[in-house]
Amino acid sequence: MFDIYLDMLAEKEHYSIDWSIDLLDSLWFHIGSHLTLNDIHRLSRTCSHLYKIFTSNDFWSFLIRQQFGQQIWYRLIKNSPLSTEHSTKFIYFELIKRKRISFSDLNLLTLDTNRNYVTTADPSSLNGYVLHLKDSIELCYSFRIETIFQNILPGKYDVIYRMKLDLPYMFGITEFFAVVEQNQSSQIAYLRWTQDDFLSMYQWFHCEFTNTNLWFYQTIGIVEVAGNQPCNIRVSMINQDILHAKQGVYLDYVELKLRIE
Repeated sequence: MFDIYLDMLAEKEHYSIDWSIDLLDSLWFHIGSHLTLNDIHRLSRTCSHLYKIFTSNDFWSFLIRQQFGQQIWYRLIKNSPLSTEHSTKFIYFELIKRKRISFSDLNLLTLDTNRNYVTTADPSSLNGYVLHLKDSIELCYSFRIETIFQNILPGKYDVIYRMKLDLPYMFGITEFFAVVEQNQSSQIAYLRWTQDDFLSMYQWFHCEFTNTNLWFYQTIGIVEVAGNQPCNIRVSMINQDILHAKQGVYLDYVELKLRIE
């Protein structure tokens, strides 16, 4: 009787299915699109066949097409030298990486010299500190804050500031710019605020019940990196009024958010 049982086990083992091989690669692509990156990595280590699938350019190209749409896939993969210069996995990780620059990282900023720029501790910010716009060194109250996002992939991006206001005093015209450093920049992000705009946003995001000022996100516009090569994007915040002091603005970070079309 035991011999019959062993024969049955042997026959079952003979006809067992190796799902990693017998499933079509396209089905594994769809399975992988529902997994986390950590799960994909763990699954790829279970056998050589799945390792080959989940490290292939075809799989990461599929993910880009699924998550970011036909236009971005065509622009960065199908019709771009980027896919030959870099693996599609590298391009995918560049796309999902949040592109943010903290205003408390003064090494990444270009600042005017007539102002005392200081960082203030704030546990609710990106890295624990924010840039507080207040004191001026000279009797010249204009300011200019600039930073550069480097090697941004082609595509359209929303330019978003995270800021907080505390009884802002921002007379004059404050202008927010973002421009792609290309010979033929097709789209410039631009927003123009007056003192009334700052006060209006302060009133919207001031909680009287707790007497606290809340963070908010302000989109200043859309920029587009044209062509098929990465490019830098310069972001600026400028006020050229020299007669009035400026205060009451806390800047956390500026972000480029890829638009899914």
